[in-house]
Amino acid sequence: MTDAAADRALAGLDDEQAAAVLAPPGPVRVMAGAGTGKTRTVTHRIAYQHLTGAVPAHVVLAVTHSAKAAGELRDRLARLGTGNVQARTFHAAAMRQLRYFWRATGLPGDGPVLLDVDGRGAYYRYLRGALAVTLRTSAGDLDAALVTDLATELTWAAARDLTADEYTAAAEAAGRRPGMALATVAGAMRRYSTAKRAAGVLDFADLLAVCARMLEEHEEVAAEVRRQYASFVVDEYQDTDPAQQRLLDAWLGGRDDLTVVGDARQAVYGFKGADTSLLTGFTARFPRAVTVDLVRDYRSTTPVVDTANRLMAGRPEATGPALVGMLGDGPAPRVVRCDDEDDEDAQVVATVRGWLDAGVAAQEIAVLHRFNAQAVKLTAALRDAGIPVVAGDGSAYFARREVAQVLALLRRRAAQAPHDDAAGVLDEALTRAGYDPGAPPDGTGAARERWDALDALRALVESLPEPLTRTLGALSADLDRRAAEDHVPPGRGAVTVTTIHKAKGLEWDACLLARATAGSLPSVYATTGAELAEERRLAYVAVTRARRHLVATWAAGRPGGRPARRSPYLDAFEPSAARRTRDVGPRPVVHPAAERFATGQRVTHDRHGLGKVVDVRAGKVTVDFGSAGRRTVAADTRLVAL
Repeated sequence: MTDAAADRALAGLDDEQAAAVLAPPGPVRVMAGAGTGKTRTVTHRIAYQHLTGAVPAHVVLAVTHSAKAAGELRDRLARLGTGNVQARTFHAAAMRQLRYFWRATGLPGDGPVLLDVDGRGAYYRYLRGALAVTLRTSAGDLDAALVTDLATELTWAAARDLTADEYTAAAEAAGRRPGMALATVAGAMRRYSTAKRAAGVLDFADLLAVCARMLEEHEEVAAEVRRQYASFVVDEYQDTDPAQQRLLDAWLGGRDDLTVVGDARQAVYGFKGADTSLLTGFTARFPRAVTVDLVRDYRSTTPVVDTANRLMAGRPEATGPALVGMLGDGPAPRVVRCDDEDDEDAQVVATVRGWLDAGVAAQEIAVLHRFNAQAVKLTAALRDAGIPVVAGDGSAYFARREVAQVLALLRRRAAQAPHDDAAGVLDEALTRAGYDPGAPPDGTGAARERWDALDALRALVESLPEPLTRTLGALSADLDRRAAEDHVPPGRGAVTVTTIHKAKGLEWDACLLARATAGSLPSVYATTGAELAEERRLAYVAVTRARRHLVATWAAGRPGGRPARRSPYLDAFEPSAARRTRDVGPRPVVHPAAERFATGQRVTHDRHGLGKVVDVRAGKVTVDFGSAGRRTVAADTRLVAL
């Protein structure tokens, strides 16, 4: 290698990035904070090792969690003159090896036959059949939400590398809350696995386990794979799950030429089965590992970075050095208190309009929120103000089956009697779609998501001007117009409205975190310590999406006039001394416990999570927090009635 080639591989790197690039082959952990250049660092490391002859590019397997990330790695490596590195997702790498060594698996056929290769139809038919047998009912009578929940649980179990016999205990310990009994899920898992074996097919999740088992049981296959791949790089290692780790271990075969890159502060996929301890405990598994902390944030201004640091201060996942903002000074992050959701929507529009008037491009603005259904009113408010909007995940709310069902009924009735009162027909349509305003389904499954979508439609209609809701014809026409707008590409100049999860890996000049109340962020469904910790990390992800402008909004009044409390994470937006004077308007009155809480009431506590009141006396409230046990807590602002 020439000195010029080495200089190119090290050009433009800061001291910490260069240290990661120059670390010798072996176990290396790169703790890469938000905006610190992790992809640049890992690609330059691969290129430098290739150019120096330490690790030839053709023996490197770089593994990612998305095809997009794999493509970006390949493009950057090609520009560095190292284009023959294999960069693939875990599943793509497993599929390639299974096709080549299929006979060693002992499974029928000439190669893997994926159940869902042509879409999800066949996959859901198998699930529906397995669940119907378990519940002793006909497949046609099953609620589609139950099938969706079963799919979610099977994905989680596969990520955790669990068998059907292991699922129930593990799911109970993890606080899983599908729309059916855990024993029912386990029974359906057994029947689903049996049906797949009988048909000789695999699903997408099977690829990892089958490939790992092939390598574990066939030494000659493992030896050939290990001759091909001698060095491994794993991106976003905090999102790795046990099934992926099992395959990685099979590839390594006891070797330790492994570089992992990740940020424990951005670990937000525990609900899918990811295990952050694989990153945080890396040095326990590899005692001679080198750890390099990337701390210079080139994405965000100092005030934004300081907010992120305050948010994670003292947390176990933030034990390394704090981030250092490299873009210099900028506007201070702001918290905007609103009277209610309608007022909040108006403040969101005003803030976005202010950014646009100040010269921020629409495509450089994002409105982030916690739950899918929260996008409905936010999107409507922005569009009604003439601001083009695009959904971050490309999905269309009005295309959801239950929402389309309501609109279709309204449309039919409006054609017959356009001047009829809209309210009664809307209530009827919502009821037919399965909506009961007083009985939201328990848990976080598909049934609750469907209820939330319908509740969002009701809330949208209630927020519309009176002329649009006076008659059935007017309401139907307005909702049909909004549905049509959902399907029209807005072009480049559009504000993004998306969930925080979908925003991960992206960045904008200006970000607004909306609906930042307790019960939303952290989610009311976060009931364990691990879940609450992940909610804080989710807030960290939201904060670190902003390059320059950062605003959070929250509404002090909930629908129905109930008081709400701002997210505890908003304290990080403001130094504690200034926070008391920055919120505009009075705080909600804290009433005596006897007036605010009653036995049987559902509540959430910012430390203990979701629970049910079992006793109220002497200004104290005793709450059953499920797996966290019963606790007597003060009736202060940390305890919120639902």
